[in-house]
Amino acid sequence: MKFDRADFQRLVELHHRRLYNVALRLTSDPDTAAELTQDTFLRAFRGWDKFRKESQSYTWMYRIMVNLNKDRLAKLMRVRSREQPLGVDDSEDPAGLLPDPKQDVQRQMEVSELQKLVQSAIQGLPEGYRECIVLRDVEGLSYQEIADTIGVSLEAVRSRLARARHHLREALSPLVNDSSRQGG
Repeated sequence: MKFDRADFQRLVELHHRRLYNVALRLTSDPDTAAELTQDTFLRAFRGWDKFRKESQSYTWMYRIMVNLNKDRLAKLMRVRSREQPLGVDDSEDPAGLLPDPKQDVQRQMEVSELQKLVQSAIQGLPEGYRECIVLRDVEGLSYQEIADTIGVSLEAVRSRLARARHHLREALSPLVNDSSRQGG
């Protein structure tokens, strides 16, 4: 059976939202995430004959996205030459988690600030750690699926997740200590 545009359109419809959400978490920018998602589908369509079907189409497309994002980051680093750190755009909600509008204004501000701090901490992780955290804790992939997706061993996934969580605990521990002192 030959793969055609209609078949590929069904794959786009099936995976678009999930891949876009991952791209948004990797980039923290809706426009960049949309562009990365589009580039991923374009690369997947052009390379469909290379897809060995040993993995799921989502896993294969996610791997394409990871590679495109690594290329994008390398290009950014060359252009910026570290003059401006990559960070969270305060004008957007990069985590896609707006507070409940029924909460009081003070609580909304606290939740919003906490979300920004957590997203910033995630963005501050080295790329390999950030990928593993997003795939495991946001996308819910198994350790083996993560290993297959990013092309590393199962042990490397375990190690990266442990180190990423350690970095996040360190980055966020002042918040936990401060709130426990304030809250009681």
